[in-house]
Amino acid sequence: MTYPPGGQPPQHGPQQPTGYPPPTGYQQAPPSGHQPSRKSKIGLIVALVVVLLLALGGVVVLGAVLTTQGKGPLASDGKRIEVAIHDFYDTLQAKGFRAAAGKACAADQAEFDALPEEQKQEFESATVAVNIDKIENIVINGEAATAHIVGKLTLEVPGQAPDTDTSTTEHLKKEDGKWKVCSAGSGKN
Repeated sequence: MTYPPGGQPPQHGPQQPTGYPPPTGYQQAPPSGHQPSRKSKIGLIVALVVVLLLALGGVVVLGAVLTTQGKGPLASDGKRIEVAIHDFYDTLQAKGFRAAAGKACAADQAEFDALPEEQKQEFESATVAVNIDKIENIVINGEAATAHIVGKLTLEVPGQAPDTDTSTTEHLKKEDGKWKVCSAGSGKN
């Protein structure tokens, strides 16, 4: 077979020499890393705004929940006092006097720490059952407060009859920005 001059077989269809721009009227294929269209950019922006709004809504809901639980930065002192009382008595019931003393004010902690070991062991052998129905009449006077607790608190010490109270007035003190149960100096020991 004889080839035309140049020794190459004939090629069919339009040919483009390499290194030359394409003739006018031809469309070039887009490069492999083509730019997203305007519609996809708008979709991305809308998606980012939606995610941002959902995150902001979650923060607002979390803040509201913490505030109503007395734990958020916007919670009232009354609500924080209720939380401190519940926390103290829940700890007393579940973990005993030594752990509850750690939730109390510094003066109560110092009084517990100063007890002879024999008396601490007596406290530790006691069982406490607590059921708080309501906390009412919270009176705040600066860094001190009182609250009336209605419910049932039963203290059982081995070898003694159970001691049950159905209401009590709890004294609290604000230390380092936190309300803590504090019977020291209140005449309630």
